[in-house]
Amino acid sequence: MEDKTFGARSGCLIFRILACGLCMGLAALHSGVVINEVCYDPPGPDSGKEWIELYNPSSDVIDLSGCKIYSCGTSWVKAFEFPYYLLRPGRFVVLGGSEVAQAQFTASFSLQNGGSASDAIRFVNADSTYTDTVIYDEPNSNLITDDWGTVASSLAPDAPEGSSLARVVDGWDTNMCAADFRVESNPTPNAPNHVYTDYGLYDPILHELGPGRVLTVGVRNLGQYPCPDIGIFSAYAADALIHQEEILPLGAADSLRVEFLLPSGVEMVYLHLELTNDTDMANNLLYLSTLGSTAGIPLFSEIFPAPLPGKQEWIELYAPPEGKRGQYTIIDAGGGNIRFSIPPVPGYFVICRDRDAFLADYPAVNPALVVQSESWTALNNDGDALYLWDEELLLDSASYVSSVSAMSYLRFQKDGEDFWKWGEPSPGKANDAHLQELPEHTERLKLLGSPCDAAKGEQVSISYNLPDASSRVNCRIYDLQGRLVTSLAENSLVPERGLLAWNGKSASGRFAPRGVYFILWESQPAAGGKIYRKQLSAVIR
Repeated sequence: MEDKTFGARSGCLIFRILACGLCMGLAALHSGVVINEVCYDPPGPDSGKEWIELYNPSSDVIDLSGCKIYSCGTSWVKAFEFPYYLLRPGRFVVLGGSEVAQAQFTASFSLQNGGSASDAIRFVNADSTYTDTVIYDEPNSNLITDDWGTVASSLAPDAPEGSSLARVVDGWDTNMCAADFRVESNPTPNAPNHVYTDYGLYDPILHELGPGRVLTVGVRNLGQYPCPDIGIFSAYAADALIHQEEILPLGAADSLRVEFLLPSGVEMVYLHLELTNDTDMANNLLYLSTLGSTAGIPLFSEIFPAPLPGKQEWIELYAPPEGKRGQYTIIDAGGGNIRFSIPPVPGYFVICRDRDAFLADYPAVNPALVVQSESWTALNNDGDALYLWDEELLLDSASYVSSVSAMSYLRFQKDGEDFWKWGEPSPGKANDAHLQELPEHTERLKLLGSPCDAAKGEQVSISYNLPDASSRVNCRIYDLQGRLVTSLAENSLVPERGLLAWNGKSASGRFAPRGVYFILWESQPAAGGKIYRKQLSAVIR
């Protein structure tokens, strides 16, 4: 059977640029039936044990009457045609051999097991206007086409015997098989797929409230996919459980904070998050000393994550008097580490990758305060979280949402409370000089720095003055054709005032061509409420 007999309209999205300036293209997953999980190489002989699971991700009942399943090795062969059957929203239907107990329909499949070239399975609706295809193994030497009607280059992996190919999330469909499917060693026919993601604990903060102390700690979904599972957060003092609560499902990149009262006299707290199918349990554990800086431990003082081209990142720590010193590690949100040690004296120590280069850039800094690290991990310009550990304890943490080019993220204290601001770098000394004050304006948003010569290090900034203490923000930049150039914030939690800066580069790291660009802003109070939208225009010259 020739491939061209199939319609190739699955998931097609048409974006139009409207004459009013710019219309954001809203991508949506198509609402047709998808192949959700397949087992083409069951344990032992395949006969009677192969199966295909379909899923209805839409909100509508779908009539499967006359819909067909095809398989392909060197050519397409019809493997099954549905009789009358209605598939309800959010439900599965399994087609399988006589030994598949979970199957609603019996089908004698002879699916290809991969091995030397790509193979495929395809769902086709009754009038052939919609297809959904999974293409697995490589190379695609038989030129099997995908749902766009082009020769497939995005291929799912080959599942070994006894495993299945499963969508990363039920119904997740980008028409890119490599991104949509993974090997599942514990198949789930006629049941939801396992969702593998990564939760992490971050930024524990101790609040003194009269005679009591309250500890808050963040929980973030670091994975690419929304997690459907409930987590269990537990806090222990020595061996005693002092707090436990459920963590409701979080979307991709979403977060929340857990808050609880510490019993009096507690000096060490062990925090643990348990989550089914978490891919990295290392960031689910935190040991916290509640003694803070009174114990003489080092603390973050300044972070310099976005230097100009050719310059290096660095981190400054404040080491108070009367503290023991040892080996330290800074771990970022991605698990990278910076290892170093500092002298047994107080001071503002700069940790960097290249000591000589740093001193050449900052000749006024006392060389005794500059430490070259044993290892380094790049700090993310679009936001990062840093954790300072000694050999066994978490000593301090700091995080920022998005960086400001050539500026430092500086720690200050007012009325006994810590706060951070972007300002002029002040390595090797206290952060009481050269603080960059935010622009004063009454508007909710104010564009600064346009027109901008990005090649000379100039940048465009969006100064925001929001009505709520914290908000969720999306800030994206588009060209005149409506194409996304880069994103400055994606569901980012920001304070009421601050700056987002664009260095004139696209998401790929290249300078954007000269011209006019549209900045599309969305913000919503963190507690929920009305969404504020605004379009600005900036010029790159």
